[in-house]
Amino acid sequence: MSLVAISSDRREQALRHEDRCCLCEHRCLANRSAGERGPCKAGIEARVFRHRVECGEEAELIPSHLFYLSGCDLRCAFCIAEANAFDPRRGTLLTAEFFQRAVAWGQTQGARNIQWVGGEPTIHLPAILEVMSSVNELPPVVWKSDFYGTPEVFELLEGVVSVYVPDFKFGNDECAQRIAGVERYWEVVTRNLQLAAEQADVIVRHLLLPGHWDCCFVPITRWLRERMPTVKFSIRDGYLPMWQASQHEDLARLLEPGVGDKAREWATRLGLRVIH
Repeated sequence: MSLVAISSDRREQALRHEDRCCLCEHRCLANRSAGERGPCKAGIEARVFRHRVECGEEAELIPSHLFYLSGCDLRCAFCIAEANAFDPRRGTLLTAEFFQRAVAWGQTQGARNIQWVGGEPTIHLPAILEVMSSVNELPPVVWKSDFYGTPEVFELLEGVVSVYVPDFKFGNDECAQRIAGVERYWEVVTRNLQLAAEQADVIVRHLLLPGHWDCCFVPITRWLRERMPTVKFSIRDGYLPMWQASQHEDLARLLEPGVGDKAREWATRLGLRVIH
């Protein structure tokens, strides 16, 4: 079961963002109901370009029923979902009927939870809350996000999410702007990590990027040691140079052999709680 029922007041509060959107820190104020589109290009409809039960997540989450939503507020050059992540018109319309059937199917496959992923779920929060409210016995909710959302988002998710899985991608604003096209990345994500930790369990993920040890990985681990030393930390070493990675010299190659083990050893020596 999710932690709390999703009230009509909460859903109505989320729907206000469709008229004046502040779901992510672009804070574009787009009137999505009137057809305006912000940087994420999302409208009022959410679409699922894939859903399936997976066992490739962290051990404590699997089997997990992942719902992949199209559309994103970041533009990461190395995105493994490629065009599906950035075109919110792709996929099956997320309706209560579709979601109810999908959740029931996932439970027959042994799923322990439902997990919202993307693209980016935050930009579709009104639709997500609406369909989740239609399920009487909602499984635990895992929220996997780029964590570029606003504090308003975390207020709407409080008590609904059982586990947050933030992708802590970059250790500085320059890399975030150059590779993902966002400003104030470090300030926003570190703030949101602390907000999430006040609400629910948190598993911080970091995908190792080639050539980004000193600029991204090390600052992230040092910040976690100082501010969130007991948080679960999942280091991912399966980087693939997909989407537009070839346009960036540093991203156009695979990781060097052994970097994942080196990273886990580093984080463990710092005293971080490394999980698999």
